[in-house]
Amino acid sequence: MCLSTVYKNEKTPENEVLKNVMRIECEGGVVTLVDIMGREARVEGEVLCADLTGGTVVLRTKAS
Repeated sequence: MCLSTVYKNEKTPENEVLKNVMRIECEGGVVTLVDIMGREARVEGEVLCADLTGGTVVLRTKAS
């Protein structure tokens, strides 16, 4: 099973969004993340890069 940790804009601890993500859905500029416990997080943005062997995904988000 391949699980990932998802980050906003860059892979740093303070930018971590959700760990153990098993599903990522992108629709209408919103990225929906679901972890193995069924928790959901929604982030406005897009997938910047995904390292599936390294278990990391970085999202590009809009500036606040």
